[in-house]
Amino acid sequence: MKKPDTKAASVLFGVELETVIPAGCGVQVGNYHRGIQVTGGLRKSDGTVVTAPKFNRNAWRAEHDGSIRGSGVACEFVSPILHGEAGVAALCEFVEFTTTIGATVNDSCGCHVTVSVDSIIGTGDHAKRGEFARKLAHIAQWHARSIYGQTGAGRHVNSYSHTFAADVANLVKTMERHPELRIKESAAIACGRGMINFRKLFSHGLVEFRAFAGTTSVAKVQHHVATAIGLCRRAAEVECLGAFKKNKVQEARTRTAADAVKFLWDYLGWTGSKRDCALGLFGCLHTEFRQYRKEALRLCRQFDIRYPHAPL
Repeated sequence: MKKPDTKAASVLFGVELETVIPAGCGVQVGNYHRGIQVTGGLRKSDGTVVTAPKFNRNAWRAEHDGSIRGSGVACEFVSPILHGEAGVAALCEFVEFTTTIGATVNDSCGCHVTVSVDSIIGTGDHAKRGEFARKLAHIAQWHARSIYGQTGAGRHVNSYSHTFAADVANLVKTMERHPELRIKESAAIACGRGMINFRKLFSHGLVEFRAFAGTTSVAKVQHHVATAIGLCRRAAEVECLGAFKKNKVQEARTRTAADAVKFLWDYLGWTGSKRDCALGLFGCLHTEFRQYRKEALRLCRQFDIRYPHAPL
């Protein structure tokens, strides 16, 4: 196993877990973007009273999301700003907590990972943000089959997590090269809220990975977060990019999701490559990789069975 990525430990990130919770579990759900802090007085399925985990004394928030369906209370859990080994450990602890209060997920639920671009590139300069976005979009396009494949679900055909539109290649060029901020912002919005959401790039220095399916599995969340941070770290350091479309080698290595996720691991230095460290892996994301990679590979094989002809 390669060395952990010490730079990734300083990356700021957040996670949103869309779930359906039992009405009697004690969680108070606020309005959309007006979430209520998740604290104490909550009940497990056996009636035991529990207190929700926090990070640096900051609580998660529970808010309504109209896109969530199911029998129960639609609830999106929104994390505080996370970072470092302690942040990842706190995330895993909260994911486990959601299962103790009886939270479930279905096809309407997503798991969104937001990453602070500025904490990676070290600046809020709009030109640098645009350059980063173009690189990230290219890399994500090449690895789309592994990004969607690791969910095992049909997130690529979901209107809230769709694949990149055909004009994204030109839009990210505009985001990088156009001198006017308002034009950059318009291009970011025009990219849509699909695989990666760039809408808050220029206003807040953030990108949001929306491709991942809803889950209460720690292993799945670990792989999703590692993928998002790893791809962002690679985008920040890559010097030369090819075409937006895959080349022959990339096509050959991504014919199936099971092949594609192995290509992703190699590309980020998690396996096989000559990189000094495993990009995006630190704390339990690094020490538990051998465990959660098995779940990711299983889900990719499931994706291949369900969507063998997905145009990714």
